[in-house]
Amino acid sequence: MVSVLKTIIIRKGDRALEVTALFDTGSRGSYISEKLAEKLGFEKFREVKRVPLAVKGKYAEIIGDVVVSLIVDGYELPERELLGVIRDLAVDVIIGLNIMEKYGIYIENDELKFRHKPPSSAIL
Repeated sequence: MVSVLKTIIIRKGDRALEVTALFDTGSRGSYISEKLAEKLGFEKFREVKRVPLAVKGKYAEIIGDVVVSLIVDGYELPERELLGVIRDLAVDVIIGLNIMEKYGIYIENDELKFRHKPPSSAIL
């Protein structure tokens, strides 16, 4: 698992927030804190979903989701992305492998890199 913190911009409609994102190769999904999701507006689930963490017996509570645009290193990713909303998340945002692999984002020497600039997604 490799991770790096990076300031990014998250946009939903006419709202844009500069946030700290943890790019984390140990996470398959991507998530946003409840506090930030409330500022953007998100869809709450009827029932909380518990997801196991890498710590035995510990769980995260996913309470909803939100579709956003992401701007990373000045590049707006070409598609909107679905982020799960997690109660009490320790960072603003976690960007996991689902987004990193899709856009060729990787970590080298504690720095965020792109396989292609501008980043693109491919339909295979």
